[in-house]
Amino acid sequence: MQITVRGWGRDMGQTVIAAKELALAEYDQNGNIRSGDGNKPVLYRGYGGIVVAWFQPLRLTGNYRMEVRLSTWDVIRLFKSCFGSEITQHMVKDYGLTFSPEVVKSMLKTVKLADLTLADLFAIQAEQEREQAAAKEAARAEDAA
Repeated sequence: MQITVRGWGRDMGQTVIAAKELALAEYDQNGNIRSGDGNKPVLYRGYGGIVVAWFQPLRLTGNYRMEVRLSTWDVIRLFKSCFGSEITQHMVKDYGLTFSPEVVKSMLKTVKLADLTLADLFAIQAEQEREQAAAKEAARAEDAA
């Protein structure tokens, strides 16, 4: 995320006020910024959406706590402008998205078995077996550690 300013009446070019990597931001339920690490952004749920906050010295005669407030709709708009309105298989794999049990039930209600081929059914079964094997392997590795 980059926050910039530029002149309105007399534009002398762009000045970067802040450049923060949101992937490094930690979630803090209360929005506390740790004094030793105040430069690192913190995410928390504020009224009506998500807030990104950090400490930053500015050349405006003081030091300031910087915040960017994103409403839930802002987050959805950002998501849709980056990825579109359809969740794809690569998004689920690459970004760790999951579906709630209610969504899975809803999706399964729309599947017509007559439309599935035997190959589709075997692929579904094979994927489930791979997921179960991976879960068992992860549990074994966790037990060994």
